[in-house]
Parts: sequence; structure tokens; C-alpha cells
Amino acid sequence: MKLLSSAARGWTLGTVLALAPLSGQAHESSHHHDHPPTAKPLPFVVDSTGPVKQTGKKVKRSDIPVSGQGYWAFTPVVGAMPVPVQALPVLKGAHGTLIVDPSKDVVYWGLENVGFVGFSNRLMSSWVVEGDPAFKKGNLHGADILMRPGKSPLVAAADNAEGEVYVSDTTFAKADKVKLPPGGPYADGKGYAPTDVAFGESGTLWVTDGYGKAYFMDADVEPLKFRGKYHGGKSMSQTPHGITFDPATRNLLVSARPEAQVHHFSVKEGKILEVQGLPAGSTVCDVDIWGNYVLAACLDGPKGTPGPLYVIDSKRKVVVSTIKPKEELGYAFAQHMHDACWYVTGKGDKREVYILFTSWNPGGVGALKLVNAE
Repeated sequence: MKLLSSAARGWTLGTVLALAPLSGQAHESSHHHDHPPTAKPLPFVVDSTGPVKQTGKKVKRSDIPVSGQGYWAFTPVVGAMPVPVQALPVLKGAHGTLIVDPSKDVVYWGLENVGFVGFSNRLMSSWVVEGDPAFKKGNLHGADILMRPGKSPLVAAADNAEGEVYVSDTTFAKADKVKLPPGGPYADGKGYAPTDVAFGESGTLWVTDGYGKAYFMDADVEPLKFRGKYHGGKSMSQTPHGITFDPATRNLLVSARPEAQVHHFSVKEGKILEVQGLPAGSTVCDVDIWGNYVLAACLDGPKGTPGPLYVIDSKRKVVVSTIKPKEELGYAFAQHMHDACWYVTGKGDKREVYILFTSWNPGGVGALKLVNAE
């Protein structure tokens, strides 16, 4: 869901605890690169049960559109996430991200040359968020949200078009900015196009340069500035497109897009511990975490098929479902999955599980609901 409380991450603004220097493969020179371990393909297993108890009558797959296997079956939410009229002219070029603010039950979608679009009323109402003009000029390609007790959540966003990273609260009134990282592989001032961000621990923001020189790096949130440590490089991935913090392991999950891999990077040890392989050809853009379950959005599927969404059980290290929005759910625009997130509402037996996704080329946005399917 791209969210985590500041308490869980071990920091609050105003009391920023700096991380100790990273060991191992941290470096300040483009002449040193991370060489990841051999990828291990994730096996496929069908689950009959899951984290939320499903009640009510089972639906027949022949009666409604359903995609996914076993417990992890989803159907479209009709009328959800309507695009505001003023944003429709640029919808086709959408190349952005999704984040969820559970404190207000609001979802934000980054749309190029528009900024953030908000969705509320259980995804049925929408508006263009007004705020700092910085959000509207480029492309909010990847974003993260940090819950803070007693304060508005923080939002960070990577703008690949402007070559900037922004941090704001959810008033979006003022955005702090940081541009090119200092020194190291960026000493020449070239080749930087950040694609995603992730709030970590101890006042840390992680940034991945997916469209540039392929490093990922840490930064201080307050004041917003890079620390000058670099990880990855082209030897790790040609396009480290997405970055996600896992609160359970305190590791980073880096989405290596052309390699169809998810790299598990230890912040403590400063190295890649494990590389998980998705089905060949599944060009993974980003992952989102809900408990034990990792949601992977892929630009393409095996053999050039439309982009799927994979649900991964991170404890068992297996893929438990493959969801195909274009091929099986009727979303004609969903050729390439660019980002997806979990959206979970309610409590106890009234919990409902959704997957929200956004596509690229052509652009669009949609919502799927977990159903009790035969």
C-alpha cells in the first residue's frame, strides 16, 4: 500500500536519527558496481485460503469477469476511479504511480503534467489536487507515503522528466526539492532520471535512478539532501525501476525491470541478499507490500503478452496468483502495468481487499476487488 507509520520506521521529523554509514557495496564511484547473486525463480502455488476471511455466496466465473487463481481472484469495480474531466486530455500519456492515505481513506494517482489526482468516497469521487506548481510541471513517476502520528502524512515523489525528487505533506502546499546527487557516478552532472522513492528508517528516503545510470541511493528527509552513497549500477540492473521498503525485514525490494527480477537489498549489510525471478519476460516495474503479500506490476508478460499483476507470498517465496486486467477483465487500455497498490478497507469480517493499478501506453487507471470465486 506504499505506507508505513513513522513509529514503525523508527523516526519522526524534528528528531532525525542518521543511519550509520553503510558497509559492503556502498560506494562513491561509478567504477564499483553491485554484482547480485543468481536469481531464484519463484514457483507458482494456488492458495485456497488467505489473510481475509471471505463471506457470502461464491460467485461463478462464468457469471462475472474474474482473473486470478484460487483465493486470489479479482473482479473489476465498475465506476471506480473516474478521471476528472480536466485530466482527460492527457490520460493516454499517463506514466505514473499510486499511493494510499488510510487516515483519510484517500488514494492519490500521479499523472504527468497534471500532478496528483485524488480519489475518495470508496474510489467513486475524484479531483485534481491543487498545491505547489512543482507537482504539475513534470511527471510523478513513483511515490511513497509515510504516516505520522498527530501530523499530516508525508509524501515523496520522483519526477523522471524534471530530474527531481519532491517531499511534501498531504496539503501539497509546498514541496521541498532535491536535484542531481553529488559526486560519484554523477560527478559529470549527467544521466539522472529518478523513477521511484521509498521512505526507510531513521529519517531516510531511498531514491532509484531507473532511467539514468541505474544507481539507487539514500537521502536525508530533513533537510532534503543526498548522502553521497551509491548502490547498484548497470551490473545489477539495466533499469532498477522501482524501490520499496519492507517493514518486516527492513530490507529494500528493488524492481529490476528488464531482468524480470526483484532484488532484496539489506540496508544493514549494504548488499543484495537475494534475487527472486518472475516468469521470463515479466518486466516488473514496481512492487507494493501488504503484510506477507507482495504485489508486482509488470509492463509486459511472458512472450510479449499484456502486462500482468503477480501476487507473491513473501514468506513462502511463491507466486500465488497471476491477474490479467487486459486479457481477462476487459480493460482495453491495460496493455502495460506501470504501478499497482493494495487498498484494504474495513476491519474484521468487514475487511475488503482491492488492487488499484495504473497503466502506460496507453495510460489509464482501474480498481479490482477480491471476490469469493469458484
